Amino acid sequence: MKKRLLLSVLTCGLLFGMGTLQASTDTKTLMEQQVTQHTQEQQQTPREVLSGIQATFNAVHLIETGKLDEAKSLLQQATNDFETALKANPDLDIVPLEERLIAYSYTGSSDDIQATLDLSVKLIKEHDTQAAIALLSPLKDELDINVVAIPMKLYPASTKTAQQALEKGDTVAALSALSVGFGTLLNSQIILPTPLLVAEDLVIEASMLDKSKKEEAKALLAGAKEELKRAELLGYTKKHAPEYVQLNDSIEKIEKEIKGKNKVVKLYEKLKAEFKKLLHDTRTDKVSVTNPAEKKVEQFQRQEAQKALKETQTFRHEAQQDAK
Repeated sequence: MKKRLLLSVLTCGLLFGMGTLQASTDTKTLMEQQVTQHTQEQQQTPREVLSGIQATFNAVHLIETGKLDEAKSLLQQATNDFETALKANPDLDIVPLEERLIAYSYTGSSDDIQATLDLSVKLIKEHDTQAAIALLSPLKDELDINVVAIPMKLYPASTKTAQQALEKGDTVAALSALSVGFGTLLNSQIILPTPLLVAEDLVIEASMLDKSKKEEAKALLAGAKEELKRAELLGYTKKHAPEYVQLNDSIEKIEKEIKGKNKVVKLYEKLKAEFKKLLHDTRTDKVSVTNPAEKKVEQFQRQEAQKALKETQTFRHEAQQDAK
């Protein structure tokens, strides 16, 4: 996992149990493989970008504490860092800053999940909502990879604007500019459903068995169908979704062929391709990240407004005294 300067990487322990039939499939190993793949796919973040973004965060604190000269120096440093990074690679666009991994494990069978869902529906009908929520909360079996990224075609402009505002002594405008910049940061969440990964792994293992090991292959395929059912009940796919229906149909075709002439090589290849498509389709969801400086900026603006109001009230009072 690549180290990031901006924020520390939170890596939760991958503690997984073995639920239904999984043969030699190890869930922790599968998760580690996915993390390794993700790391290899991620763009390497230039050192200057990390230094520049950190400088802008530090500048916010310095502006709040009235250390404007130091803040201007940091903003100049950030501008120089961003310009250096873009000069070295003009194609820089969405660059990762921070990665957080959170693993959830639920090892109950599809029957366990269905029983939990049925009971939760009953509780909701009885308006025992909090009990239903507590019952449903553990029903997550996934690895979440959250990546905060900086858009290099947008963010650096806010740093320049903030620096120009400080040169004019306008601290509110400077903080507002930095707030706009922070608001451009993106949070990309990648959700990897464990049951789908396990089902795919079981199918791959079955495809590698010798043709004579029919019973072992049937057991692995049955395990894959169970994992697909778990994925559907946990909400990672829909029961009537074409991809889900196709996967089950493909597994059943292979099960039938195993009993006969065992001409399953092409069927396995088709099934593995279907798994990859389903995993890809359910993999990524991008949302805007919460502005990390927004509350500080709002607080500073309120303080400045209150200060201005007090000065206005004092001026009016003095003017009234003078008029008398």
